[in-house]
Amino acid sequence: MVSTFRKNMPSVDVYLVRHGRTLWNQQKRYLGHTDIPLLPEAGEELAELRASFGQIPFDQIYVSDLVRCIETLDIIAPERAHTAVLDARLREYHFGEYEGQTYEMLQYDPNYRQWIDDPLGVTPPGAETFSHFSERMVEFVEERIRPYLYETRRSNHQDRGDHNEVPKMLVVTHGGVIRQWAAKWLAKAEFNTFMPRPGECLVLRFTLSGGELSAQKLDF
Repeated sequence: MVSTFRKNMPSVDVYLVRHGRTLWNQQKRYLGHTDIPLLPEAGEELAELRASFGQIPFDQIYVSDLVRCIETLDIIAPERAHTAVLDARLREYHFGEYEGQTYEMLQYDPNYRQWIDDPLGVTPPGAETFSHFSERMVEFVEERIRPYLYETRRSNHQDRGDHNEVPKMLVVTHGGVIRQWAAKWLAKAEFNTFMPRPGECLVLRFTLSGGELSAQKLDF
């Protein structure tokens, strides 16, 4: 993990966790806003993450309002789950008529083929536009992270007693959301460069310099 930290550059480490495995994940169905729970065995799959998070003092926790994310948070941070803030902007992309479908079901649909070839420019029937999906990610970061960085700069970590300690935020969300965060704020990253598995965690260190937000990937 990157160890250097400049006191004059406000920073916050954001732990982005994809929810645990669901039946539709197992069946490789498109799962967006459909509200289905985790599989019973998801608790075992998330056990290692729970052990790791038990040692991390999160300052803020945000979670998608869909049940698979709420259940994931209950497993990986049970003592802190009641402090979490639910935010619908952290929901997965809305797949419209492709919701619940598989590649095998759709592979001969010409509209589907167009979307596969150009997912950023083509919108599935009844789905949200990719620009809207991206805008709600930006809106969340601007509302939840940027003000926190300004507050961090003002407080200068005085309450922590360690000026080298970077504040930490946990965000439990969905695979597409995490991919878009990486594409938006990591240099040289694209939407398809990070494919998080259920229960996987990506850590981004957000910094604020000259009024601009940027992020750096940390080891986890």
